[in-house]
Amino acid sequence: MNQFQGVLLAGGQSKRFGSPKAFAKRNGVYFYEYSIDAMQPFCSSITIITSQELLNRFQSDLPNADILTDEKQFERQGPLAGIYTAMENKRSEWYIIAPIDVPFIHASVFKTLISYTNTEVEAIIPTVSEKIQPLTALYHYSLKNHIRNMLKQGHRSVKKMLENRRIVYVPIEENKYFINVNNQKDYYWMMKKMHLK
Repeated sequence: MNQFQGVLLAGGQSKRFGSPKAFAKRNGVYFYEYSIDAMQPFCSSITIITSQELLNRFQSDLPNADILTDEKQFERQGPLAGIYTAMENKRSEWYIIAPIDVPFIHASVFKTLISYTNTEVEAIIPTVSEKIQPLTALYHYSLKNHIRNMLKQGHRSVKKMLENRRIVYVPIEENKYFINVNNQKDYYWMMKKMHLK
């Protein structure tokens, strides 16, 4: 069994952004590539969980990649469904999760989180200024049945799923790693402000 399975959550509709965020670019590099590059050093493999609408595009751009769509019963149920789909199809001890819309993410984040995997916890969640970042995190396989039950009950919130579970929260100093790009205006403003263009 693999110790770490990378999971790229790429099923969002990107309505506010105006086009699929996965294929937006920073410095000529697709957003999703930053997430893959940050996970790559620690994973035996990386699986992309996407929607039917984006499946062909990912298959065209990454012909050798491992790409899945959500389990049928939980289609369009958000990131929680993506995490469950990975656990259902890719057996591993830990799942390193990253979304496609954090183009400033860095491998050092996952290196820090992984250092806590020897503890008796079910999830390792980074925090920035006391705000949790549950979509850039580590989840243990032992959560699989709990996640499935949550989805069956109609609960789609990752934060709600974490209630009353064994979690370690890890403070991360650098908030730029978790900048979530929601629309074009915010993106260009942040790029200019942070001198990261």
